[in-house]
Order: sequence, then C-alpha cells, then structure tokens
Amino acid sequence: MTIVCKNTSLRIFILIGILGFTYQYSHAQNLQFRQAFAQRALSNPALIGTGMTNDAHSARISSGTRAQWLGLGKRLFSQTISIDAPIKNTNAAFSAGVFSTDLLSGSEGKSKYAHLSAYLGYAYDIKINKNLFLRGGLSAQFSSIKFGTEQFFWEDQINVANTGFVIPTQEPTSQLTRNVVHASAGLFLYGKKGFLGVAAYNVNQPDISFFQEGGQTIPLNINIQAGYEILESQSGTKIIPSINYLILPESHSRSLMINGIRDNFRLGFGAQNTEAYAQQAWSVNYYFGARYDKYYVAYSNDWNLSVKNSALPLTHEISVIIFPYTTEAQRKPNPFPEF
Repeated sequence: MTIVCKNTSLRIFILIGILGFTYQYSHAQNLQFRQAFAQRALSNPALIGTGMTNDAHSARISSGTRAQWLGLGKRLFSQTISIDAPIKNTNAAFSAGVFSTDLLSGSEGKSKYAHLSAYLGYAYDIKINKNLFLRGGLSAQFSSIKFGTEQFFWEDQINVANTGFVIPTQEPTSQLTRNVVHASAGLFLYGKKGFLGVAAYNVNQPDISFFQEGGQTIPLNINIQAGYEILESQSGTKIIPSINYLILPESHSRSLMINGIRDNFRLGFGAQNTEAYAQQAWSVNYYFGARYDKYYVAYSNDWNLSVKNSALPLTHEISVIIFPYTTEAQRKPNPFPEF
C-alpha cells in the first residue's frame, strides 16, 4: 500500500510536522509558541496556575494564534485557547484547553493536514524554603490527526500504460484519521529571580500508524527551560535572559531570549538554532505586549534566515490573555518573563 504526495510542499510539511509538532509545542500534536510563557500550559505542565497580576495569583484564559507560510500559497495556522488557575487556599492548580493545527493549500483552500487536541492538566507546589519552590505537573491529552485524502495519489490509481493516476483508488481513505491519547509530565524549580524546568512529552509513546498497528509511535521528547533575572533598575525595569532546549530523536532546537519587563509592558528578542538530519536552520525573533486592567495582548515575529525564499521568512503570532479573577493562595515568587 503506497501513497504519493502531490507536491514537495506536503512532504516538507510532514517532515516539519515530525520535527515541530511532535515535540511540542512537542509531544506530537502539541504546539510550540514563540511566546512560551504566555501559553504556559503547552510549554510545561508544571507551569499550570503560575499566572499573577498586581502581585496576586490569578486565573488565566489564554489564547494564541500562529500563522506561517502566508506568502507561499500554503498557509499553516496554529491556534489554542485554555484556562489555568490556582485552586483556592491550596498549593494545587488545574488547566483545561484545546488547540489545533491546519495546513491549507492556497487557491484550493483545502486542508492537507489537520489535528485537534484537548487536554486536562494538574500541578502542585512543594515549598523548599521561603523563596524556593519545586512544582510538578501532569497532563493528559487527546488528539485527532487527519490528512486530507484528496491531497494524495495512490499506487492503484496508476493505469496499465503507467501514464497517469486515472483509476479510482480502492484504498480505505477513511483510515487517514488517527485518534491517540498522550501523557506528559514536568518539573519546575523556581525562586524570586530564576527558574529551571524540564518537561517530558509522550511518556506513553502512543501509536500513530494509519494502516499498521505498531508501525510508528510518537517518541518521548524532552524540553528544558531556564531563566534568571540579571538586572533590576531603580525604576523597576527587569532584564531576564531565558533559554529553551528541545530534544527530539532526530533533531535539537536551541533558543535564547532576552526578556524585558517594565510595569505592564513586556518585550523580548532572541535567536533560535535547529539541527535536524545534518541540516542547520537559524531564525531571529522578537515579541512585545502590554496589559490593561484584566487584558494582555502581545505580538511576535520570527524571521527565518536559512531559507532562500523571499516569501517564507515571516511567522506571525498573537497572544491574548484575560485574567478573570484572582485566587487566594500562598504567596509565591513570579520570575517568569510574560504574564
């Protein structure tokens, strides 16, 4: 049983999907947003319930939209919406959310690849001393993965003269949908000025084979995050460098961000290097955001420096956060760059 992609763009996307969306953000079919600390539940399950406003612990309704390849006639959209909040008068927190990815062809407007995921998460804090905490988190995720059947040619469509794909396929195209359950876990050590975290995604390594059970599983992936406040001026401006190191079986991705905080404003810029299949890719990026009352809005750009195509470099991302209510909880540090 053989399927043939109609064009190289889809093959490239499948490769990128393996590298980027099985992390993830991996952890297959988990998204990786540039504004990682705006979309905390996707970044590390241990970050659930760490939002604060005006020095008070707060619930967060977070949404994010990421748009890529807008100039290529192919449009890759990633979207998420979630809620996470501390549980009143406890050291625990919960989260729930959904997110999706959809690759659309240009003039046809047909979906080549799509997935929809829903998840639940739980986190708990352990106080080590006055200013140091260890936080653990768990999440369970359900994903439905689908490839557009009209985007493939099948081997049995080739006619006897081998001149074209003209015969109707007899393959079970309805099987190009796969539902799986993921389990992920994370730990975060954090204090007044710094943090260090690690997350493991796809701990159960679910099977994602379309036609043969056990033919392909989503591998275990590791994500490491760290940051430390190196400067706080008399005016209250803070500078927090942070790193993110993503480890997949066939690739490594490393990013460095310099984050700035001033009152209700956030700003960051940085660079990312990805190494996969003996190839190197580089990008530079920035984000800026502002909060007014219960609302925070941020925008970011990624500029790809490694692809020789003038239509490709920009990736756009918008985050919107609403802080619906504050929660009574033990006072904890908040060293994270974004709300």
